[in-house]
Amino acid sequence: MIDKVFDILDPGLGATVQDRGRVGWRRFGVPPGGAMDEHAAGWANRLLENHPNAPVVEFLFQGAKLRALRQTWIAVTGAAAANVAAWRAIRISEGDPLEFSTSHVGVWIYLAVEGGFEADRRLGSASVYPPGHFGRPFVRGDVLCRRADAHFELPNGVAGRVVDWHEQRHYESPPPLRVWRGPQWDLFSNADRDRFFAQQWTVTPQSDRAGYRLNGTPLKPSQAQILSEPVLVGSIQVPTNGQPIVTMRDGPTVGGYPKLGLVGAVDLSWLVQCRPGVKVRFGLAADS
Repeated sequence: MIDKVFDILDPGLGATVQDRGRVGWRRFGVPPGGAMDEHAAGWANRLLENHPNAPVVEFLFQGAKLRALRQTWIAVTGAAAANVAAWRAIRISEGDPLEFSTSHVGVWIYLAVEGGFEADRRLGSASVYPPGHFGRPFVRGDVLCRRADAHFELPNGVAGRVVDWHEQRHYESPPPLRVWRGPQWDLFSNADRDRFFAQQWTVTPQSDRAGYRLNGTPLKPSQAQILSEPVLVGSIQVPTNGQPIVTMRDGPTVGGYPKLGLVGAVDLSWLVQCRPGVKVRFGLAADS
């Protein structure tokens, strides 16, 4: 049994169901998918004591409008400028609106509901991946559902639950992002390595769930040919124009560009919240 919990009045610039992604299918050419910002999505579920892999709704930027169909507990995290408080457990009532207005920082917003949203699973995951025909983005008129037996309540004597302020990220000022050496590290000269870490890179508008493109002083990797090989989420590939591309959740599973490094999962959640025009720096991981 399921309960209807939200009407989608407007999906905004984009809204999909996401969880922690598909594990074990990369060798068949299926990217892992999943929430772009694992940090924010994870906290949305933790606030409501959901399973870590419970589906959430991922919104792009702003503009989404929903209406509650029943009383329920929710949590909103990420780059939210909402009409409810973010980064805390909130109880809403039937008929209440949930709206995401213009935010000037960050990219991805997450909505969790007690028990997690109900969604079809493909290859073990509810994550929407349109190129693979795994689900589709939400449209106006869609209804969001949850399990009917879902139940959350605050412990006795607890007035509210909020994420520690150290974990509430402020996306306008990302820290230097840690990078581990990639498999073609040695195809880059010392000067190119230094150039990569010394400069600020600008996130370009040609960035999406497949990859984030960066713009700066171009790098010049060796022209030695390499065979196409597996590409991990967070891989920093450098094509012939010298402008790095960071592979994202829906990105290719193999590639033939030299890979300078790998952005770790924790810091990748910072990078995905950088809007076009935001400048980022990278630092070599201490144990790399």
